[in-house]
Amino acid sequence: MDSLNITEAYIQQLEDFLNTNLRISLSKFENLKAYNNLLIVQSAIENSIKLSIYPIKKGKVIKISLYGLKLSKKILKEISKILQKFQVIHTSGFLKIKNRIYFECYLNLSISESKNKSLNASLNKIKNIFKEIKIEEVRFKNSKDAQL
Repeated sequence: MDSLNITEAYIQQLEDFLNTNLRISLSKFENLKAYNNLLIVQSAIENSIKLSIYPIKKGKVIKISLYGLKLSKKILKEISKILQKFQVIHTSGFLKIKNRIYFECYLNLSISESKNKSLNASLNKIKNIFKEIKIEEVRFKNSKDAQL
């Protein structure tokens, strides 16, 4: 795995998802009508694709990708300390592939929110631990869906 992407994701309006041909029941979600959108996270490996679907109210969320060579209890504690300040929607967990550590998580936060400054400051404190830290905003799948 040479890129930082363990998963791919997009946001889709709930109404549009209900009109798809996929036979996925959303009946287990409590109070689904309180949400306008779904965060759909896809993880693909060899011969399968795993979908994780989360009801959300926002039209944008942040994806953080960390890539590094070492991991210790101290580093795990520091990352946990940073992330507990934010609402984590989904995480890949830590993956070790060919002696490299990969981690992704999606936060219920957009780049334009003031809390993002706090996130950036916290990640800057640990940037020397990782080979690369990537922050990106996940948006609607289609530009026509850009109703926020």
